[in-house]
Amino acid sequence: MNIQALQTQVPFPEVIPASPLSSPNGGPVKARNDLNARFRDRICVNTAISRKLVSYQGNKYVAGLRWLKYKEGFSTELVASLLDNIRGSRVLDPFSGIGTTALTSGARRMAATGIEIMPVGNLAAKAISCGANAVNQQEFAAAASALLSHISRGNRGLDFPHLRITEGAFPGNTESELARARSYLKQMDDCNLKVMLELACVSVLEEVSYTRKDGQYLRWDPRSGRTASTRLNKGDIPTLKTALTRKAHEIITDLPAVAQRFQGRAPRFIDGSSLDELRKQPSASFDTVITSPPYANRYDYTRTYALELAWLGYSNEDLKKLRQELLSATVENHSKRNKLTRSYAGSPLPERAFKLVDEQDALNEALGILRDHVKELGNRHVIRLIENYFSEMAVIICELARLVEPGGQVFMVNDNVRYHGEEIPVDLVLSDFAEQLGFQCVVIWTLKRGKGNSSQQMGRFGRQEIRKCVYHWVRTHD
Repeated sequence: MNIQALQTQVPFPEVIPASPLSSPNGGPVKARNDLNARFRDRICVNTAISRKLVSYQGNKYVAGLRWLKYKEGFSTELVASLLDNIRGSRVLDPFSGIGTTALTSGARRMAATGIEIMPVGNLAAKAISCGANAVNQQEFAAAASALLSHISRGNRGLDFPHLRITEGAFPGNTESELARARSYLKQMDDCNLKVMLELACVSVLEEVSYTRKDGQYLRWDPRSGRTASTRLNKGDIPTLKTALTRKAHEIITDLPAVAQRFQGRAPRFIDGSSLDELRKQPSASFDTVITSPPYANRYDYTRTYALELAWLGYSNEDLKKLRQELLSATVENHSKRNKLTRSYAGSPLPERAFKLVDEQDALNEALGILRDHVKELGNRHVIRLIENYFSEMAVIICELARLVEPGGQVFMVNDNVRYHGEEIPVDLVLSDFAEQLGFQCVVIWTLKRGKGNSSQQMGRFGRQEIRKCVYHWVRTHD
């Protein structure tokens, strides 16, 4: 598959005409319409880009990437098609997820770096890299067999370290199996095999529990003993040994294909927030960025992945801290402006980033309407969410302007959002920041069909599609 719009000799499939916004709340729209007019010739429907391509759906059956059901990401096919059309050798993904960008780039012998704050994502990325470059079928099969044998024994193990929001998640016999698995992994010396077996265990936690991921929450089967909707009935829940046996077989089966697809230059995976880690990287050290930041859509990944984080040893306090360290995308996030200013120790970068936000007319036009209608909002803290999100993304883009060498390229997958009927054009606001920082916004590709608003907003304001986009920026100057 070839992303047509990357080739300048191929015309854009369809240019979206200027579509003036209107405010369902009777508020001003001039600033947003002016911004839309400025970028309208670069907003293009690209029929080569599908929802499957820009989401986890494209990885569901890909060897390695299918080991963990991690829906926050895009497909390796998208990354490969972007890399096919550029000249680059140093690739960065500052929101790495399970490492799709870094793994796909490393397979081409590129120097690839992935930064990810969610430890379950980095665990999966490292396990896939080990499977591609360090562990063969026979080695993993022997290690998995030993783990399964240990689980079958009646020895007491290391109890599952529950969080408040995970208590009661497993049947009693599964708790015992999990404890024995944890004790076995703790004594392992081979780091490569250990990370792969750890991922195998983590990847079946939801399957062997009374829970199911549903958006940003866990739904609960009433058999857990927790107050929960009776609509969730998971039916027969397999034992850990049964689920882990299936997962081990899947990994063993996949390993030749994983090596064929991802073997190459092992990526560098950094655990941490890009708000902390990007400033540690040397200037002009990358020529390509392919990424998808969290969307400003209120999703709290610390709740979605609570079972996995508990397995990895996160305490209740650790969870609260992680929630605040994530890029602000929920109503619970507090402002990081003061913290970022302190972290940069006198550097003008945060001040420059915050000025971009404070002087962005289209963004502040929408925020002003929300403030005027604060008493009508489902949650008044969505205003803080939006303020924090753009403040932090402005810092990220400032860092990308420092890190990407002239001529380098940035590709970013993101969605626009709407709150209380007011569209916030994330694509245009972030592209405006980028152009003020020395990038040229070449194109904003959109899917042919956008994303509908939430059921709550739809009931009040009707169905209104918002753009799902891939931005393409080129670094031109300082």
